[in-house]
Amino acid sequence: MASSLDPREISRRKALKVAVCALVYEVGYEKAEESVLETLTEMLQSFLTELGRSCRSYAELAGRSEGMMTDVFMSLVDMGQNIQSIQSHARRVNKSVFLPPAHTGPPPTLKTLQVGDKPSHPSHIPDHLPAFPDSHTYIRTLTNKAPVTEYQLVREKAASQKRDIERALTRFIAKTGETQMLFPDNTEAYPLIAMKPHPLPYLDALLCKEQDLDNQGSTNEEEEKKVKDQDTGQQNGGQGDAQDAESIDNPYLRPVKLSRVKKKIKLTG
Repeated sequence: MASSLDPREISRRKALKVAVCALVYEVGYEKAEESVLETLTEMLQSFLTELGRSCRSYAELAGRSEGMMTDVFMSLVDMGQNIQSIQSHARRVNKSVFLPPAHTGPPPTLKTLQVGDKPSHPSHIPDHLPAFPDSHTYIRTLTNKAPVTEYQLVREKAASQKRDIERALTRFIAKTGETQMLFPDNTEAYPLIAMKPHPLPYLDALLCKEQDLDNQGSTNEEEEKKVKDQDTGQQNGGQGDAQDAESIDNPYLRPVKLSRVKKKIKLTG
């Protein structure tokens, strides 16, 4: 059997099958099953393979590397074929003539898009070497946009992202957990997250919660230190700090100003 992986074997097998179909049609058959054609093709291929092997043996026996017509005759005689009937078979009247398969041309090469002009070779580079690529090859083209640094746009984008995240989380909790309907008639419109009632809601106000005293003390100390630094800066006439604070356009980044006026509370007896 011909190998299904070799394209040359497949093409030869197809040519033999066409020849077998022509011979069967000359005999008088109009239809044939696929299995019968495959069997006849296999028999013809085996016959031609044995004929070629025998021709090569006769050629090697005579000390030649290529076979001749006499080698073919001797091989046919050894295989028991009638050589005299070959000439009459070739001159038969109702023989089928089929055109050989045409050679397929090479696939067309796709034209590459040329953006710029290719520079010529300098004097120290031979002409048989490949040409330089287009000038666009050496041009750097950025595909990403510059990041937005304007304060207003950044705040709007952050606010929209926060709103989208809250909306997505609300929908997720509403779909996965228990919900309450705003309109009893329509169960799909405006679902609300169901409240989880606590059996004793006043316990949170009565029970004391554990607090991290160490961290709380350190935060208090840091706040006191900041207040002292601000007071000393104000006493020393920190005009430079005031100017730096006023130079910042963003009101959210300015430092906190402490009021100097202290209100006195009078106690009346």
